[in-house]
Amino acid sequence: MSRRDQPTGPARDTIGTVTYTTPTGTAVGDPGLGLFGVLGRAPRDPGRVALVHEDRRLTFGDLAALGADVGEVVRRHRLERRVVGVPAERGPAFVARLLGLWGAGAVPAILGDWGRERVRGALAATGAAAVFAPSSAPAAGLEPLDVSANGGGHVGDDVSHVLFTSGTTGRPKGIVVGRAAFAAACAAFFEELPMDEADRVAFLSRPGHDPSLRELIAPWVTGATLFVPGPRTAADPRPAADWLAAHSITVLQGSPVLLQLMAGASPRPLPSLRVVCSVGARFTAAALRATARFAPRATVVNCYGASETPQVVCMYRVPPGQGAAWEGPVPIGRALGHATIRIVPEPGVSGAANLEGRLQVESSACALGYTGGAALLTTDQDGRRWYDTGDVVRLLPDGDLCFLRRADRQVQVNGTRVELDEIEGAAALVPGVAGSVATFVEDGAGVGTVRLTVVRAPGAAVDGEEIRAVLRDRLDPAVLPSSIEVRDSPQDSAPDSAPDSGRNGARDGGLGGDQVDAWGDEPAEDQAGKLWAVLDESARSVLGRTGIDPDGGFFETGFTSMSLMRFVSEVSIRLGREISPVLVFRYPTLRAFADHLRETLDDDLA
Repeated sequence: MSRRDQPTGPARDTIGTVTYTTPTGTAVGDPGLGLFGVLGRAPRDPGRVALVHEDRRLTFGDLAALGADVGEVVRRHRLERRVVGVPAERGPAFVARLLGLWGAGAVPAILGDWGRERVRGALAATGAAAVFAPSSAPAAGLEPLDVSANGGGHVGDDVSHVLFTSGTTGRPKGIVVGRAAFAAACAAFFEELPMDEADRVAFLSRPGHDPSLRELIAPWVTGATLFVPGPRTAADPRPAADWLAAHSITVLQGSPVLLQLMAGASPRPLPSLRVVCSVGARFTAAALRATARFAPRATVVNCYGASETPQVVCMYRVPPGQGAAWEGPVPIGRALGHATIRIVPEPGVSGAANLEGRLQVESSACALGYTGGAALLTTDQDGRRWYDTGDVVRLLPDGDLCFLRRADRQVQVNGTRVELDEIEGAAALVPGVAGSVATFVEDGAGVGTVRLTVVRAPGAAVDGEEIRAVLRDRLDPAVLPSSIEVRDSPQDSAPDSAPDSGRNGARDGGLGGDQVDAWGDEPAEDQAGKLWAVLDESARSVLGRTGIDPDGGFFETGFTSMSLMRFVSEVSIRLGREISPVLVFRYPTLRAFADHLRETLDDDLA
């Protein structure tokens, strides 16, 4: 019997909360063995192919040798039990560096594709003793760092790695992940979704994010083969969909937006897929429908978790054929066997019978803490420690959980987490900025975008390009605002006089903000000109540059799937119309997209 078939529900009432625990079922192994208790659970044939990168095939023996080279460099520099920065790259070097660092007893701090200041802040936050340079040679490019400058020192044997998420100060927040929690979470995931040597796993998640680590270790835990696309394939859903078909991929993870994009880009369904996991953001009914049509033979899985947990803690499975006509919210399901969760009613709500509140995760399934000593866990009256996710959920009658909303200003932008305070904090570093407000708007398809409104100090001449340049150096590229509006401040304005539309809630429930009245009583030529201005301004804002070829393909012009979604969302907001992201594949240039929108909007108003 699978875990989802077992009865479960509220276990006990304690201190005004509902504790919700899923039976453990089959044992997932001893978490005390740490990471290599999982990786070494089943010996692998050194001659078997573990990873395919473009045309290169690497066996378990090849990767072990590359990892050993990395381990030798670690030992030569005496970096055991020290933190080492590792650029997150989609390729064999990233895999070998993680395996080599783990094998030598060092701790990788996984660095995203960030600007210099954000990388510097991340290394300082961890007290890293060294950092690898981006390189195709895993053991090359190690740069020792001045430990006395960043306060570095040895870490405990129980640390697996460090991930980074958003902070509220404009600096990245490091999450210190323990080996026991990471091993238990990975074992529980692969127990719930079994894989074997016949499976072909796509490495399409953003390197360094929690889902990518599951993909990375899948060959060692299950015997499956990991397929790694080249950079152009990974950046463009059109070749990505073809690549999935060419390699007969069976297991795929992706953000809801990525899954919708590949479904829209693929001319035909992909029957080889048997498991598709939605990760990193709210899984909408629209995304589920698109995914189910794209992968008609697959079990579609809504995976819920956070970097602090540090992997999936809840899971909801939709069997093949049942998602194509889905309506309403998609549940996040039930806790996996390694995790205990509970629902804590929000302030002002009393009574244990209330099954709506903030979702909390018990400490054994959580990270060890944050860098810098910020508290991750709270202790209840029974002495048990919990991580408050900040997500408000509801317990459904059948025992599944459903996500409702955030309780703070943290948002998910196409699979990347950010606190709006961090964006405002980064903007405040720009000379001439007196105040700013970041808001988040999400359309019905689950595509979200951040908009930033900035107030100039009296007499200042700062503009949007200067602000964007600073943000690009200090923020994850995924969460850069799709639009930056700069307003002048009266001489007697207070520094925080910017509009406060986003301070009491992270999400605008529909298309809102500054909408452009693109269609009025003007002649058709003026209407077309106004629409073109919206598209051109949105494209320039998202890409951060001018000179965009209106007849060049979106991806050839410089868009990625991530920036293209910000563009579509921004256009939707400005026009006050909900625009499907898949339209960019049917009308793949700025001019063709504009022609389609003009005809569509004309029809709507006829």
